[in-house]
Amino acid sequence: MSGVPAVLAGAGAAVAVLGVRSLLVPSAVPVSAGGTPTGPPAWMVRGVEYLGGRTQRAGICVPAHWLGAGAAVGVVVGALVVGSVMASLIAAGVAAAALAATLHTVLTTLEKRYPRRVAEQLPGVAHHLADGLSAGLSFRQALDRAAADAPQPVRAELGIMSAELALGARSTQVLDGLAARVPHPDVEMLTCAVLVHGQAGGNLARVLGELSERLDDRSRLSRELRSATAQARMTAWLVGALPVAGAVVLEIAAPGTLRTTLGEGFGLLVSIVAAAMFAGGLALIRRLGQVEP
Repeated sequence: MSGVPAVLAGAGAAVAVLGVRSLLVPSAVPVSAGGTPTGPPAWMVRGVEYLGGRTQRAGICVPAHWLGAGAAVGVVVGALVVGSVMASLIAAGVAAAALAATLHTVLTTLEKRYPRRVAEQLPGVAHHLADGLSAGLSFRQALDRAAADAPQPVRAELGIMSAELALGARSTQVLDGLAARVPHPDVEMLTCAVLVHGQAGGNLARVLGELSERLDDRSRLSRELRSATAQARMTAWLVGALPVAGAVVLEIAAPGTLRTTLGEGFGLLVSIVAAAMFAGGLALIRRLGQVEP
């Protein structure tokens, strides 16, 4: 296994070079002598757009191409370290898969928090809309005013709604789009209130004012429930971090122990099974600590 570090180092260098090259590509699409665009391939463009959408929903300000290149280099470097310590290509592959799965899980978790972050700011939005309608503004004007005063990320959603209305979209389409982008019960309550008013009539300003109070009570209760389950979530992080920290300390205290015990054969099988069991336990603990809206 003496060639394992060299193989992994070469792969890491190749990924790093490709990532840096993608970062240095100019924004303008280059054109060949025959007039045919020679920019990045279509699959890469679609991948960056997909990652950009996910990072935006997750509230990550890092550009998608930077994040993608950094994640690729990090996965390869992590596999290089694990493969060098344990002198096993199989262990390097398992480490790469585990790191990729961890990054995907973190991004998915941040994405799931996005609807909750928007919902926490809805009481203020409903209050601003009610004030604008009470002052005689139209729904679109009240929406523009609320978007100007709202914090992120709800400001971005209100900006999308305002832009769609400016392009001629109907209010029902705009509200349905908001409910689709931000799947949360509080968002559904707000959209239903406006839609029902549009069909049946009534004092929308009064309805939104009362809804603002109800949403504020729900948000406060949700924060209290998350505080009550904070210990379970911390336990989940400790369960996941303890075996990794223990392995690092063991390798520092007795270099070569992991390579001898877990690098091949039965030891490698046991490490894979243990990792799967720890992942399952971590998922169960986190599920018990979740608070449904």
